[in-house]
Formats: sequence, C-alpha cells, structure tokens
Amino acid sequence: MKGKGRLSSGDCLIGLSVIYVVIAVTMNIFCMKALSFGTSIILCDGGLLISWGVFLVSNVITEVWDERTSVVLVSFAAVVSFIVMLLARLIVLIPTLPEYKEQADAFALIFSNGPRTIIASVAAFWVGNFVNVHIIYKFRMKLERRNADNRFLFFLRAAFSTLVGQLVDNALFMVLAFAPIGLSVYEMAWHDILTAVLSGTVIELVVEACLVPFITMPLVRWIKNKKAMEAAA
Repeated sequence: MKGKGRLSSGDCLIGLSVIYVVIAVTMNIFCMKALSFGTSIILCDGGLLISWGVFLVSNVITEVWDERTSVVLVSFAAVVSFIVMLLARLIVLIPTLPEYKEQADAFALIFSNGPRTIIASVAAFWVGNFVNVHIIYKFRMKLERRNADNRFLFFLRAAFSTLVGQLVDNALFMVLAFAPIGLSVYEMAWHDILTAVLSGTVIELVVEACLVPFITMPLVRWIKNKKAMEAAA
C-alpha cells in the first residue's frame, strides 16, 4: 500500500513530464536572444542555458520507464511548443491600445517568429530528442541483455546520446531556420551556422556530462528503488 503523503513513481513521472514541457516551451522563448560571450568563436542562443534540461529529463524517463513513454512525452512537448508559438504570433497580430505601443513593439520583436522559424524549432526539437531517446534506450537494452550495466556505462551512453541528439537538434534548427537560401530576411552565413552548431553542442555536452553523476544517476536510482518497493508491496 502506498504511504499517505509519499511520492509514488507515477507522481515522479508526472513531475518530470511537467518539468520537461516547461523547459521545452521556455527554450523557444529564450532562443530569441543570440549569445556570443564576447567572442565570434562561440555563437549560440539563450535557449542553450536550459536546453540540456530536456535531455537530462528524457534520459531519466527512458532509463526508468521505456522508449515509448519518452517518445510520447517528446511529441506532446513539441505540440505544446508549436501551439504556444502560434498563439504568440496571433497575439502579435492583434492591435493594442496606443498608450501600450512600446510594450507591444517589444513583444512583437521577441515573439514575431515567422513560419520558417516555428517549423524549424519544432521539427529540430522533436527529431533531436527522438534520436537521444532512441540511442540511450538501445544501449540500455543491449547492456541489460549482457548483464553489463553499471554507472560508468550509463554515464557514457547518456553523454553519447546527448552529443548526437543535441548535434542533430542544433544542426537541423540552424539549417532550417537560417540557411542562406533566400527564404527569409534573417539568414546566416554557412560558417556562422557551423560555428553556432558546434559551439552549442559542445557546451550542452559539457553541462550534461557534469550533471549526469550528480543529478541524472542519483535520480534514476531513487525512482527505480521506489518502483521496486511499490512492486514488492
């Protein structure tokens, strides 16, 4: 019997799902500010500051539950992000009172994503996160069949899946949204796109690698122990 007032593994899944969706939506808002850190070598956007969070959470869910659960969550977050961006675009188009023109202009400057940017953002998010989930789950299944799973191997597969997933996400978004092919006003040179993709991926990988031993792995063990206790009760 589940203890009154105690968190269950189902509660953990709900909490992680909420965190995942909130980060996914917020990422698309923060990415409207470009970051350079004072150098042309590192080019990225504000979404970088929290983008590692979606990979961390999906890694936990994939490790504790399964690939299908993570894919459903990724798809749901992508749909919610798409709806939020469409609503923001609609709000930009609705007229405002004259005395609030400055606020309206500032809002429009931040949330006036065009169709190209919206589609690129949602597509890159879904594909990149799907790749991450698929890789870490396949490695998990292979290691479990060989009874070779341990903390170090979990660290390696979490870091590798994040590396590939973030690389796909960043590359797909930058190419779809900013490739210099004459589809929109805001486009970038190919060398700037490459710099942004590589620098963003490296930073996200380093952050993820630092957090896996201190957040991802302890959280996975804690939830797995909770599930085991529930199964035995």
